[in-house]
Amino acid sequence: MKKYIGTKEVMAEPMLKSVAVANGWARVSNDKVDLAGYHVQYNNPDGTTYDSWSPKDVFEKSYKCAETYVNRLYIELEDVESRHKKLAAFLESEYFRKIKEEGTKFLLTLQSMVMTQYSCILSQRINDKFVGDLPGMPFGIAIEALKFGLPVRRKGWNGKGMFVVKQISCNVEGDVIPKMQSLPKQVKNILMKRKQPCINYTYQLLLVQKSGRADSWTASSSDIFADDWEIVMEE
Repeated sequence: MKKYIGTKEVMAEPMLKSVAVANGWARVSNDKVDLAGYHVQYNNPDGTTYDSWSPKDVFEKSYKCAETYVNRLYIELEDVESRHKKLAAFLESEYFRKIKEEGTKFLLTLQSMVMTQYSCILSQRINDKFVGDLPGMPFGIAIEALKFGLPVRRKGWNGKGMFVVKQISCNVEGDVIPKMQSLPKQVKNILMKRKQPCINYTYQLLLVQKSGRADSWTASSSDIFADDWEIVMEE
């Protein structure tokens, strides 16, 4: 036989057993204390519902409240952290050290790193914090932020007001080229003699200074391996 994991969505509310008995949702028993529990409404395959009652401890081990999106985020976070804890324990075990394939070991380590970031992002959403409050990020995630159009910087940079941003690609047509201040006159003359004069600017990274100066930027080795990148939302 194989192991299966099931999921079931129900509607429920706290209810003492005596109330459930009075409504016909629980059987009469000889309990000396009125038991805490939940009135539970299940869905039948044909779309109808049926009501029952479940003891508090039994119900809360099987179900989590998912009424609001914050409730659902908590469920997701708890699941991720539980799985991450098990993975972290495996990475510290003798079983992990016995793995000979380096590619497999890397993927497991990468999974742990991604799960850490995943948990941080869920926590940010739960606490309704803006994206600039995310903890230090590796360069790979900073790149994803740049792709999305967000400016980034390293916490350790000395110059205040500096950040890196992705220059968006654009197509400049011939009617605009003569008015461009960024092109020398001779370049304009050459371009305008073409059959379809235009300039296609491609993506590039710019380092923007507090003064407004923007220079083409390429990450150094220390930038690439750093874990102190942050998203800039204000100066």
